[in-house]
Amino acid sequence: MIKAAFFDIDGTLLSFETHTMPESTKRALDRMRESGIKTVISSGRPPYQLPPSIREGFDAYITLNGQLCYDSDDVFRSCPIAEDDVRAIVDQVRAGLYDVLVLQRSRAFANRLSQRIVTNAREVGLEYQQDDIACAFDEPVYQFCAYVEPGEEHLITDATHSVAHTRWTHLFCDVIPRSGGKNFGVKAVLERFGIAPEEAVAFGDGENDLAMFESVGTSVAMGNAWDSVKERATLVTSHVDDDGIYRACERLGII
Repeated sequence: MIKAAFFDIDGTLLSFETHTMPESTKRALDRMRESGIKTVISSGRPPYQLPPSIREGFDAYITLNGQLCYDSDDVFRSCPIAEDDVRAIVDQVRAGLYDVLVLQRSRAFANRLSQRIVTNAREVGLEYQQDDIACAFDEPVYQFCAYVEPGEEHLITDATHSVAHTRWTHLFCDVIPRSGGKNFGVKAVLERFGIAPEEAVAFGDGENDLAMFESVGTSVAMGNAWDSVKERATLVTSHVDDDGIYRACERLGII
């Protein structure tokens, strides 16, 4: 029996075309909640970048790729990047090796609004602000979005001690603590609700969802997912814009 369902946002709950949630997805969520299934957000976005349709109504929120997790009662997981690793990345940005989006608990900013960063913002329906990279030291950093090409992630890992990286777009990689990832968030949520991994299902489309897939009994890749994600999913459903969530829930017998 499925007791919890974890959902990525971009490309899973929300369309890349409309930046909205399909009506069929809303119906699927309503029916899951009516049957007592916990619905949980699991996203690389920080809390302040959650769209209004997602900001409320879910039982828990895994944000910043698992580094900040909370529910209506409290924050129950907080894992920022180590300060020495933040300093190393800031030094590389200052040296012009790459640009970054800095994700802190209360704000996000880019060191400069390059074309790649503007393209990324448009892709997810957001608008990023620019600020001095020194502001990364104003408060803990939970994640960097480093605008490096696939295969160039070693620039970051070679200069740091305790970070990992994952990716859901060719434009950048998510840089997170080594003791981080959506799998850590999923584990924290399951322990909080007393639910076993085999009683949970996860829906996603990007590489950063693979760790989440490994932490649950059933995994669903969207029709628009990366091929590597589809290969490691229990089930492949249709495109996010083709009732993918609803069709998967029907096939799994949870609605």
